[in-house]
Amino acid sequence: MKSPVALVLAAALAAAGSTASAQPQPQRRAPAAAHAGADTRTPDQLRKEVLERMRALRAWRIVDELKLDESASARLFPILARYDDQELALAAERRDIAQEIRTLLAAPQPDDAKLTAAVNRMLANRVKRHAFKDERIKELRKALTPVQQAKLVLLLPRLEREFAQFIRDVAGGKGEDGP
Repeated sequence: MKSPVALVLAAALAAAGSTASAQPQPQRRAPAAAHAGADTRTPDQLRKEVLERMRALRAWRIVDELKLDESASARLFPILARYDDQELALAAERRDIAQEIRTLLAAPQPDDAKLTAAVNRMLANRVKRHAFKDERIKELRKALTPVQQAKLVLLLPRLEREFAQFIRDVAGGKGEDGP
């Protein structure tokens, strides 16, 4: 049996393989001395780098807590990678709707029809998010033993909360995404 680090690297490579061709690789920073400490990465590059680090941490935590072997990791991580893009799209939609609602509420006379439409879109996003999470768990269960399934259903929400809290802390509490 390989070490957890080797399993995570293998799983990360397997997961990255399914999305690597669709996503450009972020540029690596040059040594700080060359730029006198200036960070030349774009916000999009930084976002992608943070997402990849969060995915790697998630992979490590899953391997560690579920005690996954190499074959289980090889089955599990491509499933997670396949759902990541959908999850990001739903989150982006949720942020956009929340921003629209804040803008509408800031008007001297908020438009009831526009607010109702925005709230309806937010609720529809919530329904899609819950259905998406249910579908993801059903798919993940096929790759795991019952004990691993039970551990995963407790672990994933905890990881999501930890990551969300980290992002809020880094962003200074900005970016609430509503219900």
